[in-house]
Amino acid sequence: MREAVRDYWWAVLVVPLSLVLTVILVGGAVRDGGAGRTETVAAAVTSSASPTPTRSVQDIADAQACRTASAPRTVTVSIRSQRMWLCTGTTTTAASPITTGIDTPVDRTPTGTWRIIDRQTDRYLVGPDYRVFVHYWLQFYGDYGFHDSPWQDFPYGDPRYRSSGSRGCVHVPEPMMARLYTWAGLGTTVTIRT
Repeated sequence: MREAVRDYWWAVLVVPLSLVLTVILVGGAVRDGGAGRTETVAAAVTSSASPTPTRSVQDIADAQACRTASAPRTVTVSIRSQRMWLCTGTTTTAASPITTGIDTPVDRTPTGTWRIIDRQTDRYLVGPDYRVFVHYWLQFYGDYGFHDSPWQDFPYGDPRYRSSGSRGCVHVPEPMMARLYTWAGLGTTVTIRT
């Protein structure tokens, strides 16, 4: 028994060290030069291929949203997805969650294709039972338009739009609305689909 312990003393050091090395390689965490940054070691043992960035389903949908746009600039809205895309040609310039109209025949956001017909800042929107202040207003059809909505109390893109959404306008988070206002001029195409 003493001979066995004497002959395998190295296993007491090597086995834990190899376990630590395996965890580092498989887990992928390696410190670089004491700079405090963590880099990923992608398939360090089995492959020399460069890792490809993972794209989410939303990233892929955003990239494809403008593929059929035909105007130089188009604002595309999907009521079903509660999402808006700014399209420069067939390239997605920006994307954002939005809130469309309450899902009733009176308040539903209209679908179709129009053009921006009015641009205003710092104004009141007035209806039969509301008067609200908005910083940005882009009108595209009748009394319908894009605007910020600081009073909205649920997240943009949330399915609660069906019962608590707008009166038909497209609510846009204010930072994105400021960007949309700068990006879209009079005549910019607006396409709203179900």
